[in-house]
Amino acid sequence: MRLFEERGVVLFDAAMGTALLAAGQQKGTGSEMMNLSSPEIVLKIHLENISAGSDVITSNTFGITQMMTRGEEGALGILEKGVGIAKRAVAEHNGDGSLCVNGLTQREPSPLCSSPLCSACLGIGPSGTLLGPFGDMSYDSIEKIYAAQAEAGLRAGADFILLETFADVEEFARAARAAAKASGLPVLGTMTFGESGRTFMGSTVKELMDVAKAENLSATGANCTLAPEEILPVITEMLSLSDGLPIIAQPNAGQPVYSEGKTLYKTSDEAFVAGAEKLIDLGVSGIGGCCGTTPSIISEIRDMIDRRCKS
Repeated sequence: MRLFEERGVVLFDAAMGTALLAAGQQKGTGSEMMNLSSPEIVLKIHLENISAGSDVITSNTFGITQMMTRGEEGALGILEKGVGIAKRAVAEHNGDGSLCVNGLTQREPSPLCSSPLCSACLGIGPSGTLLGPFGDMSYDSIEKIYAAQAEAGLRAGADFILLETFADVEEFARAARAAAKASGLPVLGTMTFGESGRTFMGSTVKELMDVAKAENLSATGANCTLAPEEILPVITEMLSLSDGLPIIAQPNAGQPVYSEGKTLYKTSDEAFVAGAEKLIDLGVSGIGGCCGTTPSIISEIRDMIDRRCKS
């Protein structure tokens, strides 16, 4: 994939959900609804990440799969709106209204070694339900839902597709297959692992890597659940099995702690950036942040990457 070929490390963005809650999203309201009710807030968050140095921003569409499994009308329209906001953020940052072409858009380069690139990807999350013969929905049915999202993302102008936070490797495989076939876009995908090295559904790193290769993913990796230090063993195993496939790490800022009605994350910016540098030392091709991370963390990682390039 051209995005990974043109730079040493691709910098993804920070958490959207955390930022929306901080911006006043009402509890019990899906983050994706903010695409309709408060598009200017979603746009501002994307712009903050781009200004912080993100090479990739991810559309505010993570929960669309769950909306579709519940039969909620208008879900694909909300997805297209979310991709459109992300594309607008890229264009506004450029200052010339241009859109990405083949996954690449010119923006002001980082002062040192960063390429002047920016992409807007369609983020797709899992169904959040048990699938298969003992579940609420068949794998064939969920595959159609992923295909529909990919088609909608293509219509809206997504540069590529990022599958995130999957725990069921069979669902992950179906999503990857459907998205690629329906859109023709590059597909990247990450699953979420515990400290045991397995997902909560019992899927293993090797199973993920086998699927990633079989489905010709452009990159794979792990996101969410674990802090940077905790995710190191998972990423180490992925790299040992990668055969050159780009590996992405998007860890949490630790586990959430609830205090006085607020959700807090215990990993400091300094600790997160130090952990991110260890992941880069291991050989990841992409780095970013999941729950609890902010544009300020992205900015510090950008500075760290550029310092490494200079030295």
